[in-house]
Amino acid sequence: MTFFSGMLPGETLEKFLDREVRPDTKFLSDCSQVIDTVVRLIHRNSKYKVNQVIKGGSLGKGTAVRDHSDIDLLVVLNNFRDVEHLAENMEEVLYNFREYLESAVGKTKNIEISMKGQTPFTLQFDLCCGNEWFDVDLLPIVDVWSTWLLGLAGGVRSTYSTMESKPHLRKYYAKSLAKLQVEFVKPMPARVKDLIRLLKYWKYTEQVDLTSYCIELMVIYVWREDGKQNNFTMKQMMTKVVGLLASFDDVRISFNDHFTPSYYIKQLKKQPPFVMDPANPYHDVASDPKWSFSTWCRDFHRIESEGRQLQRKLQELPEESSCVIS
Repeated sequence: MTFFSGMLPGETLEKFLDREVRPDTKFLSDCSQVIDTVVRLIHRNSKYKVNQVIKGGSLGKGTAVRDHSDIDLLVVLNNFRDVEHLAENMEEVLYNFREYLESAVGKTKNIEISMKGQTPFTLQFDLCCGNEWFDVDLLPIVDVWSTWLLGLAGGVRSTYSTMESKPHLRKYYAKSLAKLQVEFVKPMPARVKDLIRLLKYWKYTEQVDLTSYCIELMVIYVWREDGKQNNFTMKQMMTKVVGLLASFDDVRISFNDHFTPSYYIKQLKKQPPFVMDPANPYHDVASDPKWSFSTWCRDFHRIESEGRQLQRKLQELPEESSCVIS
């Protein structure tokens, strides 16, 4: 039985990861140079005071799968006093960044860009790396995480309080909180990221309607619950994650890194399944795919069906094939 689509008979997970799943190292190196060039251009935009550019997405977090790479550029601006001020000017900010980048890239050698469009929160374009293109989302944000007065004021807890009182701004706050998402995933050990890659590869090949971020959080949750061990085998840890997928309707995942989950579970009257974003208590990652009411049950049960199928395959996978990834 072939465990993953594209996996060769008798192939170990380690060899499969190298051959089919992990991005090519040269591609990653080339992408890094191209992205750094764009980041420098963003800093040179004289219209705005750019505090920093945070790299997110699969490339920024280190969880990219071959042929499925993307990056988020979180552009922290000092021009706006708060999220509400930025929201009022977001359309103009996105337009100005689009005009600026098209002009700046045109004057820069060895870089190609193709604008795609924008959402109310992001500028979307493709960036060329060698002979391949990858998705880029540029998100103007403000600092909603820093503290002042010796740490007694500000910070994310203050941000969450504002989000509670101003629900109409939560989607704008969510973009600014994306920095905490990056900081949550990026430091994970290489083995954890390889397991994330394997399950993201499965998601892509089987067309399972889960976001990459949801898979990242489910893997990290299981790894933490298992004592943050570094000597696990792929089969051992994957079995536990796939068990959650196979019974997805009962999933209850939360993290207490930045807030007390029980408070928001009660306030929002949350029912399973839910996967709470560790950066944003108002973001349920499990519900990210925008299913309509008429398609919810069908697509929801398909996650469980595909999970059970993967579960059966795992039972037949020999232990020696699930080597410890180094």
